Amino acid sequence: MSHRTSIVRYYEDLAGNYDNRFDNQRLEYMRSVENKVILNSLKPGLILDIGCGTGEQTLFLAKKDYQVIGVDISGEMIRIAKDRVNNAGLNDKVSLIIASAEALPFKDNCVDGLISIFGVYSHVPKINIAIQEIYRVLHNNSLAVITVVNRWNLTWWVKTILNAKGRWILHALTNKDYTLNGLWTYYFSKSELSNILKNIGFKVSIGCLLLLLYPHNNRKLYFYEKFFIRFEDKVRWLFPFNRLGYYHLAVFEKK
Repeated sequence: MSHRTSIVRYYEDLAGNYDNRFDNQRLEYMRSVENKVILNSLKPGLILDIGCGTGEQTLFLAKKDYQVIGVDISGEMIRIAKDRVNNAGLNDKVSLIIASAEALPFKDNCVDGLISIFGVYSHVPKINIAIQEIYRVLHNNSLAVITVVNRWNLTWWVKTILNAKGRWILHALTNKDYTLNGLWTYYFSKSELSNILKNIGFKVSIGCLLLLLYPHNNRKLYFYEKFFIRFEDKVRWLFPFNRLGYYHLAVFEKK
């Protein structure tokens, strides 16, 4: 089975429980940061939301009066997103299609901005082709905002070392990808992500998301995590912290 086929199957199976599974205070904080960066980065117009899932950011932008095209490889995700769009009465603002990030079905230079949130491009096998597709469809001087999983994220390494999971550590040191429950994931270092984007022609800024917070924790925020959040908000774009978040937050401009 190819990576793409297994990824599609994974998200088809996950779709019905997606919103409940990824609903905790750490991810709420992450989404608030993403939304702020998105609004600061995107000019009014037509926006692509790649890997839109059940439509979280698609709806967020539509409510802010953007025109949005949501794209996902999972038909079940698109079905749920369509229901949410209908219920919100935003059909005039949103279009939803099934498509791959590696082959966007749009003309050159046709959109005013692009987003792809929650590590979507960590599940795209042909990453260079997919990033070239972003470059192709964006207008000149337009911005894209994406997040991908960080190979050197601090919280994972600390948890894994403290739990003495030697096999996991060895794999992470010698490999950049991992498959769990059928979901293939590629882990980017900051320098690798930056080089890919710059080599294709983008001007790039990369910050951190969830620097000292572990996203897969459904408990309420611990009191000390609120201090972690304050700290992260101050150092998000600064070296060395911008290399150590659970996710890289990349903002890049087509020149």
